[in-house]
Order: sequence, then C-alpha cells, then structure tokens
Amino acid sequence: MDAYVYGVVASTGGWTPAGEGVDGRRVEPVERGAIAALVSDAPTVPVKATRRNLTAHSRVLAEVVAERCVLPMQFGVVMPDREAVREELLDLHADRLAAQLDAFKPYVELDVRILCPEDALLRTVLAERGDIADLRARLEGRSLESTYYERIRLGELVAQAVAEKRQAITDRLIGRLEPNAAAIEPGDALHEQMLANVAFLVRRDDVAKFDAAVEEAGEEFGPAVRMSYMGPLAPHHFVDLAAENEVRVWA
Repeated sequence: MDAYVYGVVASTGGWTPAGEGVDGRRVEPVERGAIAALVSDAPTVPVKATRRNLTAHSRVLAEVVAERCVLPMQFGVVMPDREAVREELLDLHADRLAAQLDAFKPYVELDVRILCPEDALLRTVLAERGDIADLRARLEGRSLESTYYERIRLGELVAQAVAEKRQAITDRLIGRLEPNAAAIEPGDALHEQMLANVAFLVRRDDVAKFDAAVEEAGEEFGPAVRMSYMGPLAPHHFVDLAAENEVRVWA
C-alpha cells in the first residue's frame, strides 16, 4: 500500500497523533532507530489537493508540533510502501534527519501577515506620493483615448508604489520582531490585500514574549491594517523535506 508521509520526528515510543490524516486515514509511525516517519495509507496517487486533505495534512502537523519537534513534508508526498519509507527516507538520510531534529527541537514557526483593504492602501499611496495623486487628478474627466499612455504610466507608478510600500512594511515588521526570532523567512504576498508575509523561527520558551511583541506591533501599524498571526507551526519555511527526500540544512 502506498504510504503518505507527513513528516519526520524523533522515535515516538508508541505515541501517535490522535487526529485523522488525509482521506480520514489513521496516522502511524514508521520507526528506524532514533527517528520515525509519520505516515498513513495514501488514498490515491497523486493525492488530491482538496480542502479536506490539505486541512488534514496541516492538522496532523499542528497536533504533532504541539507535542514535539517535527520536520514537515510538503503536502502530497507519497512513497511506494512503508518499507520504502524506512529504507529510502529514514535509512538513507538517518544522520542528517537526526541532526535536523536536534537543531530544530527548541523551535516552532510563527507566521505573521499584514493585510490592508485595497482602497485604504490606494489612499495611503496617494497621500504619500503627490506625483501620483496629481497625475490621477489630471486624468479625471478626460477620455480614455486621449489619455491612454498617461493611464498606463499611472498604473505603473501605482504598482511601483504599492511594491515599495509592501517592502517597507515587511522591513518594518521584521525590524520590530527580529529580536525575538532565531531566523526569518519573508514570503511573497498571496493576494492584493497582503502587505507582508513573514515566517519567524522562535524558541518554544519565547513564544509568549513573541506573542506580546506581535500585539504591540499591531498597535503601532494602526487601524488601517489587520495583522494575521498563525502558530505554533511545524517549521515549514525553514526545513524542506522534498519528494526527492533531500534535506535542506538550516544553521
């Protein structure tokens, strides 16, 4: 039976997550000495990226990280059977996986995002960029045909200003929270209303302090933006167990 792999943990001593995995399948460990992979039967290959399956994958990892360190697999990793998991993942990479588990044991990932409605973002850009506001005002009431190239230029200026605003907000967020993190991984904006998307690697013992810093930062950014805060999570952005079973070393 194909084995769906969620992640790698230190040997479980019989512990398994209580929640169901993808397609409602039971999750169990495949042990190899001091390390283990958490797997379930794979319903289909490839595993369908439905909301239910994506949620189940995330839920399993969230339950595990609440108890212990886990090196998370990307969604959809399937190996031929449990013996392949043991031989091709655990045996082949035993030393590196054990080293990564030891390195990441004190840490969890916390993801912070800053969101702003598009109209509020545009108002901010116009207030800060007089050249853009002036060009926009000059185009009001004039025909599309006669202002075609000017409108293209306006769009370019707005896009550039928004990109700069995103970078400035991201830099400000990182500067505010960096003292409480061991590592930082900025990510791309996932939609137009997202101004910042940053993953922080934080010591488990410092999560409460990081929580307080996030709350203070939210007050500093003001009422026009909303801060989204997720975690503790498995360190998805700092560990990469790819389908090819390669491990990216974090230091």
